[in-house]
Amino acid sequence: MMNNARHLGLNRLFVFLSLLLLAAFAISIVPVVSLSTADAQLGKPEGLYYKSWAIIIGIENYVLAPPIPGAISDAKKVAEAFRRLGFDEVVEFYDKDASSRRLHQLLNDMLPRKVGRMDRLVIFYAGHAGFVQDTDGEDRGYLVPFDAQVNNATKSITVEYLKEFTRRSASKHTLLILDAPVFGWETTAPSELSLEGRLAPESDTDRRAVQVISAAGKGETAGRVGKSSRFVQTLLTGLSGDADQDGNGWLMASELGTYLVRQVEAASNGTQRPSSLRIDGDGDTALIEGRRSAVTLGADPQTPSEQQ
Repeated sequence: MMNNARHLGLNRLFVFLSLLLLAAFAISIVPVVSLSTADAQLGKPEGLYYKSWAIIIGIENYVLAPPIPGAISDAKKVAEAFRRLGFDEVVEFYDKDASSRRLHQLLNDMLPRKVGRMDRLVIFYAGHAGFVQDTDGEDRGYLVPFDAQVNNATKSITVEYLKEFTRRSASKHTLLILDAPVFGWETTAPSELSLEGRLAPESDTDRRAVQVISAAGKGETAGRVGKSSRFVQTLLTGLSGDADQDGNGWLMASELGTYLVRQVEAASNGTQRPSSLRIDGDGDTALIEGRRSAVTLGADPQTPSEQQ
């Protein structure tokens, strides 16, 4: 009896110790398994970015605001364009999925957890916009979620909120493309690319950048041609390569912005004037990557052909 009790005790001790070892092993691997994209990105990626994200938001049938016929169709075309450009994650939010709660959750939680420091992030929005005066009496624009009102900023996504999000975002390059009249960014348009920047645009991709392209300015409307947005039509043409104005094979966000400003303003006879701004950093987002090049400084060109 005593020997049986001793064996039983030893067996229980063995099982207990085995469970402890398994628990210790499980705890030791949890940090590795639960690493977010941002935590896991060390060193430089093989290409320009570790991962490319396109967040597509299209709101057509508002609960408390007039509908925007064709907004979802436009947004889906933009989503497909970014898939063709090779973006790894194209996440779409339409109508009820673009509620105030969901959009705040997206900006507060999902993107800060998922997007890493060597990633590229593009956010496209098609929907209503409004504006409100801040404490200094300045007009600030805001995005209107699915369940919000145009003339009430309570549930909105304000310019200040977006700016704070971009400051917290780890992404190397962030581009906001807004098919709405959103203004109040307190910044100036980016300067033209230098000769070196035009010849070797990859040098600009090493530096952080937050850029914004808005479809219209204060007091203007984002015009529609039938059930399609004039801005989106031009955007899709630009993303197909037409916005590469210098023909070097690289399509940069600054080039796309300049293209949209010129084309949309001309098509609307000056009634719709998009804006293209860099609100943080001094880099530039690459949308289409061309051939990598190196700028070699040597003797000045001598003949007319060399000068050309």
